[in-house]
Amino acid sequence: MKTNTHPTTPPITPIKSSTTRPFAQITMDFITDLPEKDGYNSIMVVVDHGLTKGVIFIPCTKEIDALGSADLLLQHVYRRFGLPDTIISDRGPQFAARVFRELGRLLGIKLAMSTAYHPQTDGQTERVNQELEVYLRIFCSNNPENWKDLLPLAEFTHNNRSHSARNASPFYLMMGFDPRSIPSAYQKTDVPAAEQRIIQLQRARDEALAAHELARQKMMHHTTRNFKPFQKGDKVWLEGKNLKIGYQSRKLAPKREGPFVISEVMGPLTYRLQLPDQWRIHPVFHASLLTPYHENETHGPNFLSPPPDIIDGEEQYEVEAILAHKKHGRGYKFLVK
Repeated sequence: MKTNTHPTTPPITPIKSSTTRPFAQITMDFITDLPEKDGYNSIMVVVDHGLTKGVIFIPCTKEIDALGSADLLLQHVYRRFGLPDTIISDRGPQFAARVFRELGRLLGIKLAMSTAYHPQTDGQTERVNQELEVYLRIFCSNNPENWKDLLPLAEFTHNNRSHSARNASPFYLMMGFDPRSIPSAYQKTDVPAAEQRIIQLQRARDEALAAHELARQKMMHHTTRNFKPFQKGDKVWLEGKNLKIGYQSRKLAPKREGPFVISEVMGPLTYRLQLPDQWRIHPVFHASLLTPYHENETHGPNFLSPPPDIIDGEEQYEVEAILAHKKHGRGYKFLVK
């Protein structure tokens, strides 16, 4: 699976940036249909397009309107960096609304909207945005119950890692230094609550780093191949590396699960899958985590079936009937259907 980030016809025309002020030229996008937490199910993603490639992740709802989007910009961007000179976005209803455009005009902000059928206003920014979506969907799927609370760690992880186009971290380009991260080792404590909190933060940090690296690898792989969008009803394999479905050892877990049927096309790169009822995970995934299913001698037309329950790390099946049995030591062996 891959996302086509190569120029198409007409070619992508990069938006030139001459600013030396962080977040003077920003892109705005939404990652939607996440597991609901405290009333939030989406993330507004603000990227510094011009200088640092730094990000700001803001929890929100899928139903957010133009005024709500403007309020989030005021609360999270203006208070840190002042007003942007330019906002680059797609033609989503929040940004295309007249009130949003008029607010931009009155505040002296240029709004650069991509065309309806050519949303890649800038190739490099589109690649960064796609990598961020992969990153956030992996991270939030790993933490469905508290992704909103851990979002600052996901933001910090991105801003504290070097960007390929800058050879320095966004933090370093913004502040001239890389801030301290959560330590890998800590002193002993006799306060259990403090120790447990440190362990939770370390785990979230490690998961954010792993998700960030996986997203980077996925996008590097995508740049060399062409991506054909999936359709509703298609069967796909699901990347199993970061799924939390009960295996005791991730090393022994299958590399991919499925195949599963696509029940809904949520967006150009986002799909909802028909997952087994016993799986307690969010069913929306980025295209980079999916590969097409093709029938062959091993995986024929009748192969599609939900996987078994995982209980205490072991696959569990429901017995339909006992066909035969024989004594084995002090117990019995059964042939079941």
